[in-house]
Amino acid sequence: MWFDERKFKVKEEAKALVPPPRSPAVTAIAKVFADLVDRRAACRDALPETPPVTELAFDPAAFTEGTPILAGVDPLAFREDFLAAARCLLPGMAELFPAVASELNTLSTALADTPGLADVCIEAAFGDGDDRAALWDKTANQCGVSVPVAAFAVDEILKVCLERLAPLMAGYVQEETWFRGYCPICGSYPDVGCLVPKEQEPTDYLVSKSGQLHLHCARCGHVWRYVRIKCPACETTDHEKFTSLSANDRDDERVYTCSECGIFFPCVDLTGGRTDMRLETAALDLMHLEFVAAERGFKPLVAQAWNIFA
Repeated sequence: MWFDERKFKVKEEAKALVPPPRSPAVTAIAKVFADLVDRRAACRDALPETPPVTELAFDPAAFTEGTPILAGVDPLAFREDFLAAARCLLPGMAELFPAVASELNTLSTALADTPGLADVCIEAAFGDGDDRAALWDKTANQCGVSVPVAAFAVDEILKVCLERLAPLMAGYVQEETWFRGYCPICGSYPDVGCLVPKEQEPTDYLVSKSGQLHLHCARCGHVWRYVRIKCPACETTDHEKFTSLSANDRDDERVYTCSECGIFFPCVDLTGGRTDMRLETAALDLMHLEFVAAERGFKPLVAQAWNIFA
């Protein structure tokens, strides 16, 4: 056996999953992607001074029914921000990921020579349903790169744009009416959750003895409150199906798994006063737990480059 099961335990709500210890390879992968997070943050300063969206025709009723704040915004409004973010980020990504550096440089040149390709990239990134695969094929073909590299790069570029915009839109969020598993701003799922010390609440619905759960959006970085034991994907509250696993030496790090819909997502417990965890990179710190969840047949709630190719 490639890891010692005696060093790990299954959380009370979990059933039969045992996580492996961190390895040098996992640590190295996490560092590269953490560097990418820092480069995205630096590139936000390269965006145009005026954001693409400053005011919205906000509909409180639609929001309460589950419509994210940016749902009514034309994705092509991000065109100028996208091109600015691409100019800044793609050279750095080529340095961090030498195996695909030539493709990333090709994409960078294509966007510089033909700015209209930004529209194709944005449409693919925001597409869904049956047309999404065709949109990515079209994007990759016109940019001269493979579909995986196009999807990876375009998503990272858009994160720069949305991470700048999310704080400006946060004022529209009505926390008392949003208890959904996807982001109230951009509609994306979380890449990580965190348990924080519970605050005084008018109801026990949002808290438990283990603290209050907050979710961190994988795309725009917004953080919102969520129900403590409830799958963000299928919304089951069955404790036999929505469970977690953690290691003996790090009881404050866990991965939630749902046997109802087959997803997993990581979570860090901050109720003990831990302060060394950045939400932007927390999923990377828990990557070793994600790998075992994937080996047991669970799929990531949010597809990330490291949990797709690993």
